[in-house]
Amino acid sequence: MKKALISLVVILIVIIAGFYLISNSQSITGNTILDNSDKNNEVKTFTVTGSYLRFYIDGAENPDIRVNEGDKVRIEFTSEEGFHDWKVDEFNAATQKVNPGTAASIEFIADKKGAFEYYCSVGQHRANGMKGNLIVE
Repeated sequence: MKKALISLVVILIVIIAGFYLISNSQSITGNTILDNSDKNNEVKTFTVTGSYLRFYIDGAENPDIRVNEGDKVRIEFTSEEGFHDWKVDEFNAATQKVNPGTAASIEFIADKKGAFEYYCSVGQHRANGMKGNLIVE
């Protein structure tokens, strides 16, 4: 009886720990960056790097960024190469334009659902492929 109770407690602990790790992790799926954090007024932070006509997050090129409607989103943007910014018109959100080795950030509320293009507003960077999608579910 004692062994069965101990086994049951261990199994419950493993299940709870697994659920916690899955529900509170940030992961990359293909070319989509997902943030599965709780909605407890937590800021969803994405570290974005600009390089030659591309954005990168955790090595993914121009990835989709997915958040939930009502999330507070923070973009921490740095440039490794070139003069760039990060911008999404529908939320009136844009970082300052930065030179290589410098950084800027922006916070905004994703208050409407849909797919919205984020891009670099410098010169022809957007037209040359420096863009991706912010998807609000």
